[in-house]
Amino acid sequence: MSNNNVISFSDYLKNKQRKISIDKQYFDALCDDIKNRPELIDWLNYQNLWNKHKLFLKTLYILNYQNKNPNAGYFVSFTEEKINENINKIVEANKWLERTTILIDAKNRTFKEMAQQIYGSSPNSALQAWNMFEEILLKSNNVIVISNISQSKIPSRKSGYVRSLIKINDDAHFKEIKTKSDILFVDSASFLERSWDNIGTYTSVFI
Repeated sequence: MSNNNVISFSDYLKNKQRKISIDKQYFDALCDDIKNRPELIDWLNYQNLWNKHKLFLKTLYILNYQNKNPNAGYFVSFTEEKINENINKIVEANKWLERTTILIDAKNRTFKEMAQQIYGSSPNSALQAWNMFEEILLKSNNVIVISNISQSKIPSRKSGYVRSLIKINDDAHFKEIKTKSDILFVDSASFLERSWDNIGTYTSVFI
């Protein structure tokens, strides 16, 4: 198989008549095998220790903006304390990223009660509740954070509700809508495991 058509990234930029603004040493470091660059491991460990949520969300938002099929974020939480910690860190990271966070606590709540937390008014029906979620996801640049949906009062198929919520953004391009919003879930590892067949394809996981 011929490699005649394969060019380096730097040559690609030159062909596109774009100025390479990246420092050459920095560029070489990124292109090198990571085993030859232990300082990259140090950098990653530092970011994971102090800025893990910011790093994850910044990456997720950039990829979602670039792709027509955006992913939801799922923050695996093994305890209630970890759920609260993840929520606080998400809010902090979104503030740093200049994004507005809308928190929805689904614990012991029906789907209509979840929707009520968006605007403060209670929907008259399940259909109106779905319309409220569609409105905020398709027409805003807010970040919707839903916690504890596994402990909600949704009677069955909770994973189906999660999938349908994710698909509002994922399928928006069929309506010729480029979404600017994002949706995140904070919940248990066991719920993610049970729901993986339904939502795994559409989910970026934070552990």
